[in-house]
Amino acid sequence: MKLFIVAILCLIGSNAYAFGTVYCSHKELCKLAEIIAQENKITNLNTQSLVNISGDPHEFEPSTTEIKNLMSASLLLTGPTELNPWIKKINFQRSKNPTLKTISLLFDKTMTTLYPNATPEVLSHFWLYPKIYCLMKTKLESELKAQGLGLLASKSCNSTSTESNLNLALRKTLFPIILTHDALLPLLKNLDPNHNIVAIKGSGHHEETSAQAIKKMYDSLRAPIVIWVIEANINVPQNILSKIRVNDLVIKLDTAKSNDNTPFFALNDLTEKLNKLSEKK
Repeated sequence: MKLFIVAILCLIGSNAYAFGTVYCSHKELCKLAEIIAQENKITNLNTQSLVNISGDPHEFEPSTTEIKNLMSASLLLTGPTELNPWIKKINFQRSKNPTLKTISLLFDKTMTTLYPNATPEVLSHFWLYPKIYCLMKTKLESELKAQGLGLLASKSCNSTSTESNLNLALRKTLFPIILTHDALLPLLKNLDPNHNIVAIKGSGHHEETSAQAIKKMYDSLRAPIVIWVIEANINVPQNILSKIRVNDLVIKLDTAKSNDNTPFFALNDLTEKLNKLSEKK
């Protein structure tokens, strides 16, 4: 952490990038900008994520080079601070340089009241929450228009069909569901409140598995069969994964994977895999 703070103070550089390119602190933010550009047939809007998150994103810290690039980008798009806690210091230092522009897509009351029992860390996975995603998209459209990038009228954002399809898949699934971490938990519980769905880990930065989460997992394992949703790059202790039984069902899911043509790739992938399990059983 000391290295991180020192790097911020030392690496405030000059404007290194051409205006008109949107640089991002997270690839899902770039994806959001790309979708807006595609919808409006804008061909001269370039995007580039300046951070390559490897391993568990909740344990990641940017490198010195990545900090330097974030500090010097002429137009930087950042998300909720709960998504990348380290971005708060970078935004503050950038604010001291009037030649740099930062677009920060932060939560507002409209977004957080959609899931009142969810933590900001969970909801920061905005691409997994169609309604929040659409609100973020509207915000970014407005911000990009203010930059004079020639956007046309805002396009409609359909959050209904994705949630409806996932709702149907959940209701056909009779078994308890154990998630690797809680990024999807509020959405799934909102769609199917009576379904037994638990999460092993939280979404806080460097958050450890709690005793309460372990207890809920064991309670779910009282059922003869459960569905484990094993998410890519989420570190879970091996002694927990060893609890997967021969008759249990396993879904492998990448909640950080995007697709060029759809904003809800991970949710659609989960829906498809739940439907396939229902057909087998």
